[in-house]
Amino acid sequence: MCAARDKKPGFDSEFTGSSLKIKLRGEIDHHSAVAIRSSIDDMIKSKHPSVLVVDMSAVDFMDSSGLGLIMGRYAVMKEIGGELVVCDPSPRTEKIMSLAGMERIVKIKHTSPAQKGSQTARTVTHTQRASATMSTAPSDSNKREQSKKSSGGRTVKRNDTKRGDF
Repeated sequence: MCAARDKKPGFDSEFTGSSLKIKLRGEIDHHSAVAIRSSIDDMIKSKHPSVLVVDMSAVDFMDSSGLGLIMGRYAVMKEIGGELVVCDPSPRTEKIMSLAGMERIVKIKHTSPAQKGSQTARTVTHTQRASATMSTAPSDSNKREQSKKSSGGRTVKRNDTKRGDF
């Protein structure tokens, strides 16, 4: 590949077996997303792939229109019984996707060694935070014990209403 990237928004495509690979490039914003979306949809309708792979390694910038582009293709693929996989988003693009909660819906894969390492580091960090939170949070039985101590050892019944009393 060339060292200099083509900054013009667009994509390249490759159809292999039952897989359609789309390599997005440039800036994916409201100006470029409409044309890209329509072209990809035409390809999906004509080829009927079982897997749509969206390679984002050459995407320099993506806003909410890019998120819509991906989620819309997810819906199209789901409708025809296929799946969508996003590959190699940049750390910035992946952060945008993560903030939108896309990793819970769309598969995100890292195929380049540098990105695999960065995802591992992030995963470890999230795991460490989760285990630290779990170890400091009191269990339900500990909460009951603390409640008994604060009420002089007797069990106190509470009236939990949903009337909106403040």
